[in-house]
Amino acid sequence: MGSSTIPSADNITDTEFQEYLGRYQTCLEAISTAKGAKDGQKTLAELDNYRYGAAIETFPVKSMTLDDVKVLVEWKLRHGKFRPTLMKLVSSNDAKTVKNTVDEAVKYFRDKADVSGALDILTRLKGIGPATASLLLAVHDADNVIFFADEAFHWLCCGGSKGPIKYNQKEYAALNEKSQVLAKRLGVKAVDVERVAFVLMRQGIEEKNVAAAPTAASQKTETRSSAEGANIKAKPLPAKRKASTISLELTPPPSRKDEMQSLSYSEPIQLTRRFSILKQGLVTGKEQALASSWERLLKSLSDEISTISSFGSQIVPTINFADINKPVVTQRFKQGLRQRGVAIIRNVIPRNTAVDLFEEAQDYLDENEGMAAPQMQHTHLEDIYWGHAQIKARAHPNVLAAQKFAMGLWTSKNSKARVATDFPVAYADRMRIWKGCENKPLSSPPSAHIDGGSVERWESDGYGRAGTYQDIFQGNWENYNPWESSTRLNVTSDLYHRSGACSIFRMYQGWLSLSSGPSALKVCPLPRHATAYFLLRPFFSPDDNYSSVTAPQNSILHGALPSYTQEINSTIHPHLQLENSLIQIPKLEPGDYLIWHPDLIHSFDTTTTSEQQQQPVAASVMYIPACPLTQTNALYLSRQRKAFLLGSPPPDFGGGRGESNYSGRPGVQEVNDAGGEEALRAMGLLPWDEEEADTDEEREVLAMANGILFPELYDML
Repeated sequence: MGSSTIPSADNITDTEFQEYLGRYQTCLEAISTAKGAKDGQKTLAELDNYRYGAAIETFPVKSMTLDDVKVLVEWKLRHGKFRPTLMKLVSSNDAKTVKNTVDEAVKYFRDKADVSGALDILTRLKGIGPATASLLLAVHDADNVIFFADEAFHWLCCGGSKGPIKYNQKEYAALNEKSQVLAKRLGVKAVDVERVAFVLMRQGIEEKNVAAAPTAASQKTETRSSAEGANIKAKPLPAKRKASTISLELTPPPSRKDEMQSLSYSEPIQLTRRFSILKQGLVTGKEQALASSWERLLKSLSDEISTISSFGSQIVPTINFADINKPVVTQRFKQGLRQRGVAIIRNVIPRNTAVDLFEEAQDYLDENEGMAAPQMQHTHLEDIYWGHAQIKARAHPNVLAAQKFAMGLWTSKNSKARVATDFPVAYADRMRIWKGCENKPLSSPPSAHIDGGSVERWESDGYGRAGTYQDIFQGNWENYNPWESSTRLNVTSDLYHRSGACSIFRMYQGWLSLSSGPSALKVCPLPRHATAYFLLRPFFSPDDNYSSVTAPQNSILHGALPSYTQEINSTIHPHLQLENSLIQIPKLEPGDYLIWHPDLIHSFDTTTTSEQQQQPVAASVMYIPACPLTQTNALYLSRQRKAFLLGSPPPDFGGGRGESNYSGRPGVQEVNDAGGEEALRAMGLLPWDEEEADTDEEREVLAMANGILFPELYDML
């Protein structure tokens, strides 16, 4: 609702004000009826009677308890935006601490007439930010203190326009000042200003349901409003766009070398002399420690390979999504995931839902057949990123919950590290739909690869910047922690600007299964041992039976070349015994979520689709990695958001027209329909609510990400 359709706070007359105030009860009851209430739950109308009746009468003469606070918070959640974690945080406060803190704040306010100081005291409580604090204070002085409601802020401070709010003291001070000016001019109370604002900002929504998010056709000129995620409403899916008939000669976008392309060579390749110097610098003064470490590693690696070979696919830990909140079950699962670096979360999306998504994805491809640029290779990969099915899958609340659960396994030795695992970032990737035979020559030796760069793992300007593998290069591979996040935040995994390199920090690579069948993936489930082995392998030679550090060092980094992915094969990495250590992932069912560590050695077992051998077709999957909120990821998200709005390929996947002319491509509204505010935030379309942070460090990460994604709203320009 724009300012042109409602009277402004500066010009509203007393008659208009009283007319809108008289509509409040009718407006509120209509909303209360529409929302309803669960069994045993008070309706919004009942809570509203308490907020504007009993509470105002009671608290000037009675101390507020934790139970009183919880009732007011429940009203706040039902009256405005619902925040699922807020009540839990508020309830975790000690009852005596709540009473004493509220009493202290009220006394300070009455003695000093200082609203800001009183809010500072109240915000010491867990879950109580400036907005909720203003509510607790407002019921103690309804005449002069206004509650920090969205509607009040939009009307008084934004001229009736809507947009994200930061809910900080600076904004509340502006709101309180505007409220006092209006109250003084008309001779009304702050509590009445609050209710008139609610009617003005809500009545149009209830009556007309207007102000939808912009469609793709207007995204170029309305990027800001689209990205903010403001004014989103429920509405039918947009009419399908007509596919363009214009034929353009475009160079096909390159494949993702980071995941799909390797040099596939067997013999070591000499690099430039710079790499000899690099290797020598890593070992000088540590030769004995590294040789001893290498000896211990080879023995332990052999034992581990015997173990995983005997267990086969059974070694991959699994858990049902319904059990991720059961401590006994999750403890065993997390122990297995930590040890093996790979796991399956079953039934993350209901089976029927996953099957429907698969059909919807195929319909999207069929409807736009001929629109895509020709594929260079890997014909099972579909170069689409923005179909309805993909948007729904990434935005699905269960997928986001599964990602939070899995990312919670990661730890950080630096308590100030700017990484937040409870706020997943959506990374747009492709689909793999298996259709038929794509067999490797049966005579080829086992080979695999690792994503996330190659020579960068040894370079000081690559992973060396963060000391990711420092323990390994110091001769203490047993101390290396693959799940340490702070040493990966400053990594540069692509020093050679290769097309298709992944530039986001993925805690897990992930597949969401859409059909039933054997997995096309094989993994070496040894995140510590295998990583230490391929990193140390270039320092040892078979000429002396791998017994000591080679002197002088040559320029070979086994399996690594600038601008290519890290190759692992039996010839140059014999101790890995790939024929025994590469384990087939268990059968996947629709809705299962397969995740694996970003450093894990893996390969695609395309022989599982052999028509001649009459084996079942492998499960088709969506690539959905689990990515935390970090500075690097927020920067990437800002670029990916633009690609989404325009229908272009994501930043990591080259240029070209992408899906800009595809029929039926979804927009911002569909993200909201699929997953609500959390999905919008994961896509960078709505600012994060800093009140939802559990720690100061998390709050800093959210503030940093909001500043990157919404600089015009957070004074970052």
